[in-house]
Amino acid sequence: MKASDRAAVRLGAVLSVVGAVWALGALALPLGVIGGTVTALLSLVFGGLAVRAHAWGGWRKTALVGIGISGLALVLAVAEVVYLVLAD
Repeated sequence: MKASDRAAVRLGAVLSVVGAVWALGALALPLGVIGGTVTALLSLVFGGLAVRAHAWGGWRKTALVGIGISGLALVLAVAEVVYLVLAD
């Protein structure tokens, strides 16, 4: 594994978690559904890229945690949209 691959794995794993937490925070705002959903999708992609680039050890766990939190954020975004549609 080259140094650039290691850097890509680390960056992807970290961006996955940071983006997922940001997405959860954005969903708490009144108009944060769009931004939260986009951020969750991007962090899901970053986590997937990190895992696909053969992340190892703690970096793999970090990427998988980011993927899990992103999935949770997407489920919450869908639930929020369904609630807003049914409430009207």
